[in-house]
Amino acid sequence: MSGTVNFYERQAAARRSSRWLVLAFAAAVAVVVAVLGALVLAVFGADDPRPLGTLAADEPGLAVSAALFWLAVIMGASTWRSLSLREGGGVVARSLGGTRVDRTTRDPDLRRLRNVVEEMAIASGVPVPEIYVLDREAGINAFAAGHGPANAAIAVTRGTLTRLSREELQGVIAHEFSHILNGDMRLNVRLIGWLFGLLVIALFGRKLLRVAPRGDDKRGAAAFVVVGAAFYLLGSLGRVLGRLIQSAVSRERERLADASAVQFTRNPGGLRGALLKVAALPSGGTLGAARTDEVAHMLFVPGLDSLFATHPPLAERVATLDPSIRPERLAEAAAAHQLAWERSLPLVEAPVSPAGAQDAARRLESLWVPAVAAEVADTVGNPDRVQIDQAASLRLALPPELAAAAESPERSRALLLATLLSQRPAERAAQRATVAEGFGETVAAEVDAALALAGALPRLLRLPAVCELFPALRRLPQGERARLAGLVQRLAAVDRDVDVYEFCLNRMAYNALVDELEAREPHGNGALATSFAALGILFSVLAARGAAAPGGAAAAFEAGVARVLPGPRRPPLEVPDDWPRRLWSALSRLEMLHPHAKRTLVEALVATISHDGQLTVAEAELLRTACAVLRCPLPLLLPRPAAAEPD
Repeated sequence: MSGTVNFYERQAAARRSSRWLVLAFAAAVAVVVAVLGALVLAVFGADDPRPLGTLAADEPGLAVSAALFWLAVIMGASTWRSLSLREGGGVVARSLGGTRVDRTTRDPDLRRLRNVVEEMAIASGVPVPEIYVLDREAGINAFAAGHGPANAAIAVTRGTLTRLSREELQGVIAHEFSHILNGDMRLNVRLIGWLFGLLVIALFGRKLLRVAPRGDDKRGAAAFVVVGAAFYLLGSLGRVLGRLIQSAVSRERERLADASAVQFTRNPGGLRGALLKVAALPSGGTLGAARTDEVAHMLFVPGLDSLFATHPPLAERVATLDPSIRPERLAEAAAAHQLAWERSLPLVEAPVSPAGAQDAARRLESLWVPAVAAEVADTVGNPDRVQIDQAASLRLALPPELAAAAESPERSRALLLATLLSQRPAERAAQRATVAEGFGETVAAEVDAALALAGALPRLLRLPAVCELFPALRRLPQGERARLAGLVQRLAAVDRDVDVYEFCLNRMAYNALVDELEAREPHGNGALATSFAALGILFSVLAARGAAAPGGAAAAFEAGVARVLPGPRRPPLEVPDDWPRRLWSALSRLEMLHPHAKRTLVEALVATISHDGQLTVAEAELLRTACAVLRCPLPLLLPRPAAAEPD
């Protein structure tokens, strides 16, 4: 495999691919519209002796009207299909027959799948995606879909679960997480919408062929057949052009996802084993779902036979992972690997015991990662084996009641709100009244019941634990999600003294629950030099909240700001009374930085944090939140439990 795959380079490449994709789609639409316009002219001018070009020049209104009509049909169909996918990757999974996997499942294969996905999500610093299983599919395949990490879904076939070992399943899931982190999902969902616009012409032609009159009207029937066949062929032309675009975009992204999966797990054997098992199956990864061609570019391995390859050849992918397996020896290696697996015992995930949770908590402390600026910046979008082990320990160390709460949108809402309630009776009463006013007495009582679990969450794990609730909360109706985000903001402001946790939870809840964020591009072209005031407030809050000694804030502030603004002009170290409002606005501005500028910013933030050699809970929460808003998913970064906290 090649060297380190850089998150920021991948994001920049995804933006370039997106622009290229828009141009390619526009060219494909122009070709189809031009031919359709010519067809309309030919039909209307069937009895006109003038050549088609002359007819178009003499009747420009007819030609322009025909072109605009078909352009509106294609763009309208594309827009309709894209809007139907707005709710996230779960829509795609369900359209292929997927069933959502509950956290409380007793199926050992599904429990193992959930554990692997949750560990990879925690390690990557993104919300746990919805998980689906395609129960009727016996082949080995998987895909990730959605507009971004907040509404992503991962789906695997039942054959993937029954035929792969845990490390092979982990390799497949790491491959799919690469698509989530690299921005591939946004491209893939756009392709689904745009290709449908090109396909709708063929569907129109097929409809004409089906409704062609029967009986004595042979001339009318012939006209229907000719026109229907012409539209079908032209629609097929659009479909071919779309498939060419789909294939060109997909192949390189699949190579990158394989490389990223190995980088994440530090284990090429897992992904290699999964690909060998695909090669050993007569049907490979073939899917039986009717709409497989629509998602062909999203799959782990090709899901149907096609002249337009959306993936590199299987032999090439295996040889890249293991050069000792030559392409001509693939079948032999696949058969040997399959035989070795059949002779081994299947792995069953054991439920978590209280003793196991305590052991996991101790392991979590030993897996502490030092906050070194360049190293932390490099882990963004690139979790490694340490982070995955840390995530597994965190999953086991969290209270088992959290998993049950995280399965229900209502219980997740109650626990989320409970973590915001004050320890002071007067303020808690005011907050409870705010909950009752916003959602009713029933929800307020549910919050009361969740207080014990909220209080049991260790402070250093509180924000990562609450982020586990976001996937369930995404299943609430859109209007209710917006109301919940507003209620979180009001609860934090009841005592007029918003602390770091309240601010971070408020901002991350807004990111996860408000749909409009996912409709925007994750990165822009902004420069650090033009974000002077925004950088000043961000580094001021971070330095002030992390300083353990007098005068430490100024030195920490300088250590970070010098990296993002190396010139002589620097913003002052200042934390105003309304810092939550100003920091919210600053993060929104910095969200539109160029990916390479975001790398420099993350390095600078870690330089401020690590200046005094300590990482506090407040610093970890602020860094995690800033990276979430910047769309730079940060792997789990925890302070040493014994670290001193500033007042």
